[in-house]
Amino acid sequence: MKLRLLSLSLLLLACSLTKAQTHVSTSYKQTCYWVPSTKLFDKCGTNDEFSSMFVINADQTIITHTTNDIKSSYYVTSKDFMTECNCYTYSVTSDVGNKYTFFMDFDKNAVKILSSGHTDETDDYLILFTIKSHWTD
Repeated sequence: MKLRLLSLSLLLLACSLTKAQTHVSTSYKQTCYWVPSTKLFDKCGTNDEFSSMFVINADQTIITHTTNDIKSSYYVTSKDFMTECNCYTYSVTSDVGNKYTFFMDFDKNAVKILSSGHTDETDDYLILFTIKSHWTD
């Protein structure tokens, strides 16, 4: 009996220490461009239906984004938790060398991708995805 309890305890401990991938499915996408005069991302397109999947690996070092047309990998260079928005931020470099900031905001059901720092700041943009569902495994 003691051996069974010990085995069960060790199994539960091992499960609690196991890292899990995070999956985030999306249902809508909207792109907004920076307007220097208002200092806001307020030049936005329509909020179109858009299915895609983000997968953050267990070590949070790679984020993979899959759409109907393409699969892209983003390599995490830094990550942080922002208490102001209760969200996770990831500074990433894409598999073709572009730099972005990802925001995973589960409270507001949103994934945000920021592309900024362009020579012409009107080229800076923010892509907003509406989260359909998210889970870990």
